[in-house]
Amino acid sequence: MNFLRTQSLMRIADTLKVKLNGVLWKTQSNLNVVAGQGLTFSQVETKDTSTLTVGLSTDGSSRGYQGMFWSQVNQTAANTTTSYSVTFTNSASFNNGVSLVDNSKITFQHPGVYNIQISIQFVNTDSQIHDSTIWFRKNDSGTSGDIADSASQVSVPNKHGGVDGHLIFAVNVLDQLVAGDYYEVIWAVTNTNVSMQYLAGTTSPVSPNIPSIILTATQV
Repeated sequence: MNFLRTQSLMRIADTLKVKLNGVLWKTQSNLNVVAGQGLTFSQVETKDTSTLTVGLSTDGSSRGYQGMFWSQVNQTAANTTTSYSVTFTNSASFNNGVSLVDNSKITFQHPGVYNIQISIQFVNTDSQIHDSTIWFRKNDSGTSGDIADSASQVSVPNKHGGVDGHLIFAVNVLDQLVAGDYYEVIWAVTNTNVSMQYLAGTTSPVSPNIPSIILTATQV
């Protein structure tokens, strides 16, 4: 966009009658436009004209903030009367604006609505079916931070034919967050033979390792 310096911006705004979402904007006011995620500005000056160029990145950085985290260790419950925070050992190199704090807190540096999704590899080493309950907790180490209506319960298959029972559990939630908010994944079991298992990949056929949990957080 070009601005003739022979006129004041105030006069130009009066002439344009700028509208935002169909509503007439204040015409005699300061215009403060700030570069953000994937948005850049450049300015070129000539004798009579100021040219402002607004650029949008093409490398995907304008799509929002995101993070991916996973665990390469087994996670067990010491008893059936205590809930536990799920922990993570790895973070993706492309994470942007979402980080891991204290091994369990998925922390958000920017406000917005985020989709938080988890996938858990459960194992049951007992001859009976047992249950696990999983839910989300926000900004608090106690139960007061538990997200209402966020819990799920799964029944993990029993050991059969000498082979442990396995189950993949997946769920996602949407939440509106402010800068500094953090999420934790909480779990509990009805029998300590149920745990979250990390499995090494196979060689025949070749397959990747299996994390005990994978979590993704994506701004929408």
